[in-house]
Amino acid sequence: MQSTPLFQSRIGLGTWQMGEDPSQAKAECTAIAHALEVGYRLIDTAEMYADGVAESLVGKALGSFASNRREEVTLVSKVLPHHADKKGTIQACEASLRRMQCDYLDHYLLHWQGSHSFESTIEGFLTLHERGLIRHFGVSNFDPKALDSWRTAEANVGSPYQCQSNQVYYALNERGIEFDLLPAMNTLNIALMAYSPLGTGNLAQHPGLSLLAAEQGLTAAQLALAWILRHPHAVAIPKSTHFTRIEENWQANQIQLSTSVLSQLDTLFLAPTRARPLVII
Repeated sequence: MQSTPLFQSRIGLGTWQMGEDPSQAKAECTAIAHALEVGYRLIDTAEMYADGVAESLVGKALGSFASNRREEVTLVSKVLPHHADKKGTIQACEASLRRMQCDYLDHYLLHWQGSHSFESTIEGFLTLHERGLIRHFGVSNFDPKALDSWRTAEANVGSPYQCQSNQVYYALNERGIEFDLLPAMNTLNIALMAYSPLGTGNLAQHPGLSLLAAEQGLTAAQLALAWILRHPHAVAIPKSTHFTRIEENWQANQIQLSTSVLSQLDTLFLAPTRARPLVII
């Protein structure tokens, strides 16, 4: 759709579970702002997160970026399935933009499949694109069958644009998408956005991963993130509100893993040998 890069950085900041505790709002807003200072240029959120409060935190944290340096940041949000008919998609996006105090979103995703037809969601996305409110659209939590249905829906409405990204759970301890979903996404030229790339937090303390990471002068989290970025068209969006972890995660951008390390990771975390249902958290 645009000549600009699909993502401004390959490590992004996730905001799932931010905004749920009002007493933490100031610290969470400061953490988002700190990520921008460190170099993050990808922020992921959704209308679902804390009923829009996470989006509001992103808007506050963006500060001068929103008014002076907006083009440097890739902003991603998602529409809930029960909002995702044509009219509801448009209204949900407009509400997200108000909360984020921005004029447009770089990526707007259908959060997961619901009862509304894909055609109606796509029609909403196309209207938003025509109005300049979104630059790209995509999906989240879609398996290969759903992606095929989405492509068919794009053809049905005569869409001049196609789904650009699929945001799914992908981590060393959850590699199921490698068997069939990732190959399908590569064929369809759909980028991978890996959410919860550190598992549910457990990978950062995994004994075997920690030992291997220490041998490389890395933290377990850095090794886990660098492993995801071995895919040339993948981005990872770990969530953290701790300054040190935000900085450590960002450094994974610069890490190149050797064949030997990748082989050892394959021994610690086995690749899938058959298709299985997509894991959603």
